[in-house]
Amino acid sequence: MTRPSKVRRFLVAAVLTTGACFGYRRVDTAPHPGTRVRIVLTTATEVAMRADDDPRAPQAAVLEANGTVLAVAADTIVLRLGELRTAAGAVPGVEGRVALLPTDRVARIERREFQAGRTALTGVGVATIAVAVFLVVIISTLTHAN
Repeated sequence: MTRPSKVRRFLVAAVLTTGACFGYRRVDTAPHPGTRVRIVLTTATEVAMRADDDPRAPQAAVLEANGTVLAVAADTIVLRLGELRTAAGAVPGVEGRVALLPTDRVARIERREFQAGRTALTGVGVATIAVAVFLVVIISTLTHAN
């Protein structure tokens, strides 16, 4: 295999993987540990978080959390945070921390899933743009050469 062919394959793989789309789908059962979720709370709630410097650092007025489920109990969902949101927006510096969410305040739980259809459409869109740019370059080169 020639070097340009390897580069081309790498670029195609990079475009296809960076265009991967994920979305959230509502689940009716308790998520299993390791599941990526978004949890929407019924009201602004104070959420306890574990941190290295403060084992139970609270965050007030939380409306939504997303991350990976570590454990589920009757009264608490333990979540390794990706993001925590209040009415003012995303809370900075919480990624990777562990949050304890009260189950009695959960409005809905949505599981993060790969969306093949949206990813395919994104890939087709990117490929269409690449072909259009290629054609413009070729036409431009041919018209300037004459």
